[in-house]
Amino acid sequence: MAARRDERGVFREEVQSVQRGSVEVAAAVIAAAASLSGDVDLGGDGARQLVGLQLPAAWTAASLTFAVSADGEAYVPLFWGGAEYTVEAAGGAAASSGVSLEPAAFASWPFVRVRSGTAAAPVNQAAERTLQALTRAV
Repeated sequence: MAARRDERGVFREEVQSVQRGSVEVAAAVIAAAASLSGDVDLGGDGARQLVGLQLPAAWTAASLTFAVSADGEAYVPLFWGGAEYTVEAAGGAAASSGVSLEPAAFASWPFVRVRSGTAAAPVNQAAERTLQALTRAV
């Protein structure tokens, strides 16, 4: 793996995907007493898709949802199939777990943030949490 910082100073690691393209891992950090991570940059031209998350060993129990942005400034909840795109806590959003995501849900969004809880009921994390966001080139 080759570690580097991107133009925004975000730490990333690159690994080769077995199936195709490259997978990049970016840190999505949720601050202590907060529910929303910092930006995960998927590229302004739709060059990358969010395909998975690795949750840390310590995680305040909560589902995962996402906020997306066209410009990296104004964020809105991500809806997919008529509802807020949600990874339920019981179905996979648990400490020390890996979660596969539907890449098409993120296809048109250049910026995404990971939320603990839902837009209507966010869940603040008890301490700073670093999730590993896996993105794939398309």
